[in-house]
Amino acid sequence: MHEFHELLDTASLAMARSEGFVPEDLHASLRANVASLRRRSGFFGDVMLVALAGGTGSGKSSLVNAIVGGDVVRTGVVRPTTDYATAIVPSHLREAVAPHIARLGIDVQMTVERDSAIVLIDLPDFDSIEEAHRHIVVEVLPVVDAVVWVFDPEKYADPDIHRTFLATLAPYSDQFVFALNKADTIGSTDVVDAMVRDLRRLLSADGLTDVEVVASSARAHDVWGVDDVVRSMDRRLDVKRTAYLKATTDFRVLADRGYRACLEDRESNGDSDARALAAATFVSLGVQAYAVHHSMKHQD
Repeated sequence: MHEFHELLDTASLAMARSEGFVPEDLHASLRANVASLRRRSGFFGDVMLVALAGGTGSGKSSLVNAIVGGDVVRTGVVRPTTDYATAIVPSHLREAVAPHIARLGIDVQMTVERDSAIVLIDLPDFDSIEEAHRHIVVEVLPVVDAVVWVFDPEKYADPDIHRTFLATLAPYSDQFVFALNKADTIGSTDVVDAMVRDLRRLLSADGLTDVEVVASSARAHDVWGVDDVVRSMDRRLDVKRTAYLKATTDFRVLADRGYRACLEDRESNGDSDARALAAATFVSLGVQAYAVHHSMKHQD
Protein backbone atom coordinates (compact mmCIF):
# COMPACT_ATOMS: atom_id res chain seq x y z
CA MET A 1 0.00 0.00 0.00
CA HIS A 2 1.69 3.14 -1.28
CA GLU A 3 0.01 5.47 1.25
CA PHE A 4 1.28 3.37 4.13
CA HIS A 5 4.90 3.58 2.97
CA GLU A 6 4.47 7.36 2.72
CA LEU A 7 3.14 7.31 6.27
CA LEU A 8 6.27 5.50 7.46
CA ASP A 9 8.42 8.08 5.70
CA THR A 10 6.56 10.92 7.44
CA ALA A 11 6.96 9.14 10.78
CA SER A 12 10.70 8.86 10.16
CA LEU A 13 10.82 12.56 9.30
CA ALA A 14 8.91 13.46 12.46
CA MET A 15 11.33 11.34 14.46
CA ALA A 16 14.35 13.14 12.97
CA ARG A 17 12.91 16.64 13.35
CA SER A 18 11.63 16.19 16.90
CA GLU A 19 14.80 14.89 18.54
CA GLY A 20 15.50 17.05 21.54
CA PHE A 21 12.02 18.57 21.50
CA VAL A 22 9.97 15.65 22.79
CA PRO A 23 10.44 13.32 25.79
CA GLU A 24 12.78 10.40 25.16
CA ASP A 25 10.08 7.80 25.83
CA LEU A 26 7.91 9.32 23.08
CA HIS A 27 10.85 9.48 20.69
CA ALA A 28 11.72 5.87 21.52
CA SER A 29 8.12 4.75 20.88
CA LEU A 30 8.09 6.44 17.49
CA ARG A 31 11.45 4.94 16.63
CA ALA A 32 10.35 1.46 17.71
CA ASN A 33 7.11 1.62 15.71
CA VAL A 34 8.86 2.66 12.51
CA ALA A 35 11.58 0.04 12.90
CA SER A 36 9.13 -2.75 13.70
CA LEU A 37 6.90 -1.99 10.71
CA ARG A 38 9.82 -1.75 8.32
CA ARG A 39 11.10 -5.12 9.56
CA ARG A 40 7.65 -6.61 8.98
CA SER A 41 7.48 -5.30 5.42
CA GLY A 42 7.82 -8.81 3.98
CA PHE A 43 4.64 -10.08 5.67
CA PHE A 44 2.84 -7.03 7.05
CA GLY A 45 -0.87 -7.36 6.34
CA ASP A 46 -0.51 -11.07 5.56
CA VAL A 47 0.13 -12.26 9.13
CA MET A 48 -1.65 -11.10 12.28
CA LEU A 49 -0.04 -11.15 15.73
CA VAL A 50 -2.74 -11.72 18.35
CA ALA A 51 -1.91 -11.73 22.06
CA LEU A 52 -4.05 -13.41 24.69
CA ALA A 53 -3.93 -11.37 27.88
CA GLY A 54 -5.56 -12.25 31.16
CA GLY A 55 -5.28 -12.12 34.90
CA THR A 56 -4.18 -14.87 37.26
CA GLY A 57 -6.59 -17.79 37.11
CA SER A 58 -8.49 -16.59 34.04
CA GLY A 59 -7.80 -19.84 32.16
CA LYS A 60 -5.99 -17.98 29.38
CA SER A 61 -3.53 -20.75 28.54
CA SER A 62 -6.31 -23.33 28.52
CA LEU A 63 -8.19 -21.11 26.08
CA VAL A 64 -5.10 -20.93 23.84
CA ASN A 65 -4.89 -24.72 23.82
CA ALA A 66 -8.60 -25.03 23.03
CA ILE A 67 -8.33 -22.57 20.14
CA VAL A 68 -5.42 -24.40 18.48
CA GLY A 69 -6.77 -27.83 19.36
CA GLY A 70 -3.82 -29.21 21.33
CA ASP A 71 -1.77 -28.87 24.51
CA VAL A 72 0.83 -26.40 23.28
CA VAL A 73 1.17 -24.21 26.39
CA ARG A 74 1.40 -25.23 30.02
CA THR A 75 -1.62 -24.72 32.26
CA GLY A 76 -2.00 -24.59 36.01
CA VAL A 77 -4.71 -25.43 38.50
CA VAL A 78 -3.99 -23.05 41.37
CA ARG A 79 -0.87 -21.04 40.65
CA PRO A 80 -0.17 -19.20 37.37
CA THR A 81 2.24 -21.08 35.15
CA THR A 82 2.89 -18.69 32.27
CA ASP A 83 6.27 -17.21 33.19
CA TYR A 84 7.12 -15.96 29.73
CA ALA A 85 5.47 -15.04 26.48
CA THR A 86 4.96 -17.96 24.10
CA ALA A 87 4.27 -17.59 20.38
CA ILE A 88 2.19 -20.32 18.72
CA VAL A 89 3.15 -20.13 15.05
CA PRO A 90 1.49 -22.03 12.18
CA SER A 91 4.23 -24.12 10.56
CA HIS A 92 3.87 -22.49 7.13
CA LEU A 93 4.60 -19.07 8.68
CA ARG A 94 7.55 -20.01 10.87
CA GLU A 95 10.33 -19.08 8.47
CA ALA A 96 8.78 -15.69 7.70
CA VAL A 97 7.89 -14.56 11.22
CA ALA A 98 10.29 -16.36 13.57
CA PRO A 99 13.04 -13.69 13.40
CA HIS A 100 10.51 -10.92 14.07
CA ILE A 101 8.98 -12.81 17.00
CA ALA A 102 12.45 -13.26 18.50
CA ARG A 103 13.19 -9.54 18.12
CA LEU A 104 10.10 -8.82 20.19
CA GLY A 105 11.78 -10.65 23.05
CA ILE A 106 9.59 -13.75 22.73
CA ASP A 107 12.09 -16.58 23.05
CA VAL A 108 9.61 -19.48 23.21
CA GLN A 109 8.02 -20.37 19.87
CA MET A 110 5.79 -23.38 19.37
CA THR A 111 4.97 -24.61 15.87
CA VAL A 112 1.53 -26.04 15.14
CA GLU A 113 0.05 -27.60 12.03
CA ARG A 114 -2.71 -25.06 11.55
CA ASP A 115 -3.97 -23.42 8.40
CA SER A 116 -4.14 -19.90 9.72
CA ALA A 117 -2.61 -16.46 9.20
CA ILE A 118 -2.70 -15.79 12.95
CA VAL A 119 0.24 -16.08 15.32
CA LEU A 120 -1.12 -16.41 18.86
CA ILE A 121 0.99 -15.06 21.72
CA ASP A 122 0.24 -16.36 25.20
CA LEU A 123 1.27 -13.66 27.69
CA PRO A 124 2.03 -13.95 31.40
CA ASP A 125 -0.72 -12.86 33.78
CA PHE A 126 -1.01 -9.09 33.63
CA ASP A 127 -1.96 -8.81 37.32
CA SER A 128 0.90 -11.00 38.52
CA ILE A 129 2.86 -9.98 41.61
CA GLU A 130 5.97 -10.95 39.65
CA GLU A 131 7.29 -7.67 38.27
CA ALA A 132 8.98 -9.53 35.40
CA HIS A 133 5.60 -10.86 34.26
CA ARG A 134 4.02 -7.41 34.16
CA HIS A 135 7.08 -6.10 32.31
CA ILE A 136 6.67 -8.72 29.58
CA VAL A 137 3.00 -7.83 29.15
CA VAL A 138 3.73 -4.09 28.97
CA GLU A 139 6.52 -4.67 26.43
CA VAL A 140 4.61 -7.04 24.12
CA LEU A 141 1.11 -5.54 24.09
CA PRO A 142 2.07 -2.44 22.07
CA VAL A 143 3.68 -4.43 19.26
CA VAL A 144 0.93 -6.96 18.50
CA ASP A 145 -1.91 -6.31 16.06
CA ALA A 146 -4.79 -7.38 18.29
CA VAL A 147 -5.57 -8.68 21.77
CA VAL A 148 -8.02 -11.24 23.11
CA TRP A 149 -8.68 -10.12 26.69
CA VAL A 150 -9.58 -13.11 28.88
CA PHE A 151 -11.53 -12.50 32.10
CA ASP A 152 -12.75 -14.84 34.79
CA PRO A 153 -15.99 -14.49 36.77
CA GLU A 154 -14.27 -13.63 40.05
CA LYS A 155 -12.05 -10.76 38.90
CA TYR A 156 -13.61 -9.39 35.72
CA ALA A 157 -14.56 -6.16 37.54
CA ASP A 158 -11.15 -5.63 39.18
CA PRO A 159 -10.72 -1.82 39.00
CA ASP A 160 -6.93 -2.13 38.71
CA ILE A 161 -7.27 -4.15 35.48
CA HIS A 162 -9.69 -1.64 34.02
CA ARG A 163 -7.82 1.44 35.22
CA THR A 164 -4.23 0.28 34.56
CA PHE A 165 -4.72 -1.43 31.21
CA LEU A 166 -8.06 -1.01 29.51
CA ALA A 167 -8.98 2.62 30.16
CA THR A 168 -5.66 3.71 28.64
CA LEU A 169 -6.30 1.73 25.44
CA ALA A 170 -9.65 3.14 24.32
CA PRO A 171 -8.37 4.17 20.85
CA TYR A 172 -7.68 0.50 20.11
CA SER A 173 -11.22 -0.83 20.59
CA ASP A 174 -11.31 -2.23 17.05
CA GLN A 175 -8.33 -4.45 17.84
CA PHE A 176 -9.90 -6.14 20.88
CA VAL A 177 -11.93 -9.30 21.50
CA PHE A 178 -13.24 -10.06 25.00
CA ALA A 179 -13.89 -13.48 26.53
CA LEU A 180 -15.53 -14.17 29.87
CA ASN A 181 -13.86 -17.52 30.46
CA LYS A 182 -14.65 -20.18 33.09
CA ALA A 183 -18.30 -19.38 32.52
CA ASP A 184 -19.08 -22.97 33.51
CA THR A 185 -18.43 -21.97 37.13
CA ILE A 186 -21.05 -19.21 37.17
CA GLY A 187 -24.32 -21.11 37.26
CA SER A 188 -27.41 -20.66 35.15
CA THR A 189 -27.50 -19.19 31.66
CA ASP A 190 -29.34 -16.15 33.02
CA VAL A 191 -26.50 -15.44 35.46
CA VAL A 192 -23.92 -15.87 32.69
CA ASP A 193 -25.83 -13.46 30.45
CA ALA A 194 -26.09 -10.92 33.28
CA MET A 195 -22.34 -11.09 33.93
CA VAL A 196 -21.57 -10.69 30.23
CA ARG A 197 -23.77 -7.58 30.17
CA ASP A 198 -22.04 -6.22 33.26
CA LEU A 199 -18.57 -6.74 31.75
CA ARG A 200 -19.76 -4.99 28.59
CA ARG A 201 -20.95 -2.09 30.75
CA LEU A 202 -17.59 -1.83 32.50
CA LEU A 203 -15.72 -1.86 29.20
CA SER A 204 -17.97 0.89 27.90
CA ALA A 205 -17.16 2.91 31.03
CA ASP A 206 -13.48 2.40 30.21
CA GLY A 207 -14.13 4.25 26.95
CA LEU A 208 -14.07 1.16 24.74
CA THR A 209 -16.69 1.31 22.00
CA ASP A 210 -18.56 -1.39 20.07
CA VAL A 211 -17.30 -4.16 22.37
CA GLU A 212 -18.34 -7.78 22.03
CA VAL A 213 -18.06 -10.14 25.01
CA VAL A 214 -18.22 -13.91 24.52
CA ALA A 215 -18.74 -16.43 27.33
CA SER A 216 -16.57 -19.55 27.20
CA SER A 217 -15.22 -22.51 29.11
CA ALA A 218 -11.91 -24.11 28.20
CA ARG A 219 -11.57 -26.66 30.97
CA ALA A 220 -10.56 -30.11 29.83
CA HIS A 221 -13.78 -31.64 31.17
CA ASP A 222 -16.09 -28.89 29.97
CA VAL A 223 -15.19 -27.07 26.74
CA TRP A 224 -17.78 -24.78 25.19
CA GLY A 225 -17.97 -21.30 23.75
CA VAL A 226 -14.46 -21.53 22.28
CA ASP A 227 -15.87 -21.62 18.76
CA ASP A 228 -17.76 -18.43 19.63
CA VAL A 229 -14.46 -16.79 20.66
CA VAL A 230 -12.92 -17.82 17.34
CA ARG A 231 -15.94 -16.52 15.43
CA SER A 232 -15.68 -13.23 17.31
CA MET A 233 -12.02 -13.02 16.28
CA ASP A 234 -12.98 -13.75 12.67
CA ARG A 235 -15.68 -11.07 12.70
CA ARG A 236 -13.60 -8.32 14.26
CA LEU A 237 -10.04 -9.11 13.19
CA ASP A 238 -9.52 -9.17 9.45
CA VAL A 239 -5.83 -9.99 8.96
CA LYS A 240 -4.88 -7.11 6.68
CA ARG A 241 -7.30 -4.50 8.00
CA THR A 242 -6.46 -5.14 11.65
CA ALA A 243 -2.71 -4.80 11.06
CA TYR A 244 -3.16 -1.47 9.27
CA LEU A 245 -5.70 -0.13 11.77
CA LYS A 246 -3.41 -0.94 14.70
CA ALA A 247 -0.40 0.72 13.05
CA THR A 248 -2.29 3.84 12.01
CA THR A 249 -3.83 4.18 15.47
CA ASP A 250 -0.33 4.00 16.94
CA PHE A 251 0.81 6.82 14.67
CA ARG A 252 -2.28 8.93 15.40
CA VAL A 253 -1.66 8.62 19.16
CA LEU A 254 2.06 9.36 18.77
CA ALA A 255 1.39 12.29 16.43
CA ASP A 256 -0.96 13.86 18.97
CA ARG A 257 1.55 13.38 21.79
CA GLY A 258 4.39 14.71 19.64
CA TYR A 259 2.49 17.82 18.58
CA ARG A 260 1.52 18.61 22.16
CA ALA A 261 5.10 18.08 23.36
CA CYS A 262 6.43 20.45 20.71
CA LEU A 263 4.02 23.15 21.89
CA GLU A 264 5.19 22.94 25.48
CA ASP A 265 7.85 25.39 26.64
CA ARG A 266 8.13 26.81 23.15
CA GLU A 267 10.49 29.54 24.29
CA SER A 268 13.08 27.10 25.63
CA ASN A 269 15.09 24.10 24.55
CA GLY A 270 16.41 25.01 21.14
CA ASP A 271 15.50 26.76 17.93
CA SER A 272 11.85 27.86 17.87
CA ASP A 273 11.68 27.48 14.07
CA ALA A 274 12.96 23.90 14.29
CA ARG A 275 10.44 23.18 17.01
CA ALA A 276 7.63 24.63 14.87
CA LEU A 277 8.75 22.48 11.94
CA ALA A 278 8.71 19.38 14.14
CA ALA A 279 5.20 20.26 15.35
CA ALA A 280 4.02 20.74 11.76
CA THR A 281 5.48 17.36 10.81
CA PHE A 282 3.53 15.70 13.62
CA VAL A 283 0.37 17.36 12.28
CA SER A 284 1.12 15.88 8.84
CA LEU A 285 1.73 12.49 10.43
CA GLY A 286 -1.62 12.61 12.22
CA VAL A 287 -3.49 13.66 9.07
CA GLN A 288 -1.88 10.91 6.97
CA ALA A 289 -2.48 8.30 9.66
CA TYR A 290 -6.15 9.29 9.87
CA ALA A 291 -6.53 9.11 6.07
CA VAL A 292 -5.02 5.61 5.87
CA HIS A 293 -7.00 4.48 8.94
CA HIS A 294 -10.27 5.74 7.46
CA SER A 295 -9.51 4.14 4.09
CA MET A 296 -8.77 0.73 5.64
CA LYS A 297 -11.68 0.80 8.09
CA HIS A 298 -14.20 1.43 5.34
CA GLN A 299 -12.60 -0.80 2.71
CA ASP A 300 -14.92 -3.48 1.38
